[in-house]
Amino acid sequence: MRILNVDDREENRYLIEALLKGNGYEVASVANGAEALAQLQSGRFDLIISDILMPVMDGFQLCRTVKTDERLRSIPFIVYTATYTGPQDEAFALKIGADRFIQKPCEPDKFMEAVRDVLAASRAGDFDSQPVTPAPDEEVLKLYSERLIRKLEQKMLQLEKEVEARQNAEEILRQSERKYRLLYNSIRDAILVADKNRRVTDCNPAFVDLFGYTLSEIAGMETRILYEKVEEFEQLGSAVNDNSNDFRISHTIHYKKRDGAVFPGEVNVFFLRNDEGTITGYIGLIRDITERVRAEKTQKDLESQLHHAQKMESVGRLAGGVAHDFNNMLSVIVGYSELALISLDPADKLYKDLQEIHKAAVRSTDITRQLLAFARKQIITPVALDLNEAVEATLKMLRRLIGEDIDLAWLPETGLWPVKVDPSQVDQILANLCINARDAIDGVGRITIETDTATFDAAYCADHPGFVPGDYVLLAVSDDGCGIDRDTVVKIFEPFFTTKAVGQGTGLGLATVYGIVKQNNGFINVYSEPGKGTTFKIYLARHTNLVLEAPEKNQGSVPAGHGEVILIVEDEAAILKLAKRILEELGYTVLTAESPKQALRFAKERPVEIDLLITDVVMPEMNGKELSHQLRDPCPGLKTLFMSGYTASGIAHRGILDKGVNFIQKPFSAKDLSVKVHEMLLE
Repeated sequence: MRILNVDDREENRYLIEALLKGNGYEVASVANGAEALAQLQSGRFDLIISDILMPVMDGFQLCRTVKTDERLRSIPFIVYTATYTGPQDEAFALKIGADRFIQKPCEPDKFMEAVRDVLAASRAGDFDSQPVTPAPDEEVLKLYSERLIRKLEQKMLQLEKEVEARQNAEEILRQSERKYRLLYNSIRDAILVADKNRRVTDCNPAFVDLFGYTLSEIAGMETRILYEKVEEFEQLGSAVNDNSNDFRISHTIHYKKRDGAVFPGEVNVFFLRNDEGTITGYIGLIRDITERVRAEKTQKDLESQLHHAQKMESVGRLAGGVAHDFNNMLSVIVGYSELALISLDPADKLYKDLQEIHKAAVRSTDITRQLLAFARKQIITPVALDLNEAVEATLKMLRRLIGEDIDLAWLPETGLWPVKVDPSQVDQILANLCINARDAIDGVGRITIETDTATFDAAYCADHPGFVPGDYVLLAVSDDGCGIDRDTVVKIFEPFFTTKAVGQGTGLGLATVYGIVKQNNGFINVYSEPGKGTTFKIYLARHTNLVLEAPEKNQGSVPAGHGEVILIVEDEAAILKLAKRILEELGYTVLTAESPKQALRFAKERPVEIDLLITDVVMPEMNGKELSHQLRDPCPGLKTLFMSGYTASGIAHRGILDKGVNFIQKPFSAKDLSVKVHEMLLE
């Protein structure tokens, strides 16, 4: 809807226009009643908002003219004024046809409410298009003269007071000029004044500081000299010409300083007009927005990181959700293929087929572990260790992994702080990073592993998204391979993303590294350029306690049992059957129960003492921990081994991962189970 805004004061027109446009209305603004009538002749309007006292034709005259014109009288008319208003002014305005009288100042919400009410009433036909009893011209002129004389008298009184207050007008003007110049010179934004041909006429000290030009150097020159690109100079000129009726226009420009330095700037152009309203020049307020642009980029980067983190978390939840059932099935495949291989002669034609099945199942368990590592849900046993010692323990394996054509350089920093991490995770990080580095090198090359210490304060972290203040131990792996382009770098930690050919990579290597680092409250950064190699920098938090040695893995043979009684409780029939067969073949006496209630019944009814309880954690009726507690009455001193295919986060709240609790993660091999059972029975 179109609204005609009539006010002789430019700032008033601007404020009303901004408010109306902000609420979705189309607005045309003029400075007096005569201009308003010209606008009304050239176009259709749905509402008129007018001040009272204006040159050429005031608001009362405009309202009377509109409401007595057959073509215009249906347009609603609002008088909006603060000029010596009284009850008589409002009564007179309504008498000559105004639909609403509003006194300034008025809250924006109340003002807009009045505008909407008047427009709604007009659309509904509540305003009569014909005056019921037109006031006689003589009466209107009399009332108008009274109101005008009263306002002029009040205006004269005001002017007399102003004259009385200004005994020395010239001195006041000089003071005003000094104040203006002081304000002009103290404004921190650069101010540039130009004539209508866009040639410099004045500038403030802030402009000199920003651009490096003095007024004497730049006066009379075309402002084109300040632009990096001629196209932007011409675009702003077109915008100024196209928007000459506006109070101001705003643009972002790439400016160029005297020394050639370029910076992004925001310019607000205000129009200079003479008394006739003709544009005589321009004032430009220029602000260096380099920091704002940098902050916006940082915010965009942070939003991108948040989106990436949310995406990683979603995939992590998916990985954790499928892990339980997947691990159960893998336990069955691994376990039965192991038992079949043990029972078959290696010369049997099925032996190699079973070997392939077993290898595929083991590889599948590795993929599951990688997914859980990425999702930060794998079960870990972190210990305090010296990272240099942990890396040195893997160097022999890493050299075999990358091959003889690639030189592996080890550059440890002395005096490292300890870190707390699962030693097997250090192996995973190094293996995955070195494999990727090897694949990035075509032929002969070099991989470098380094360690160091680093401390980040809050100020540094504020400028580097992803960093957290504190002391860290750095583990860096660099290569001189093909490098990674910018678009690829942002995707490399996503699971299943790979640049390798089909069949040459799962896309889980770097996702695993990312998950391990995050699980240990660290962070990882990548530095790479195509053709110049890549560096991965991993920061692990400093641990303040003493360094402990990593536990050694059991490398012995499968131990046998001696008839000990073991109760297995598992609601997955295939797992229950597999565990029973594995342990019976090792010489144990095995009881099985498919539910906790059945297990409790066995314990109460059988006279034989149960040496060990093996129970799933998550089951119907009650969980494994509750079952273990209830079995202590009939079986005092009963030892319990918990097992689960759920992730660490899925069972941690059940207290199973507490220190000193025995736990085995599905999928497990026959050897894993037998060793764990043997260790517990010896305790």
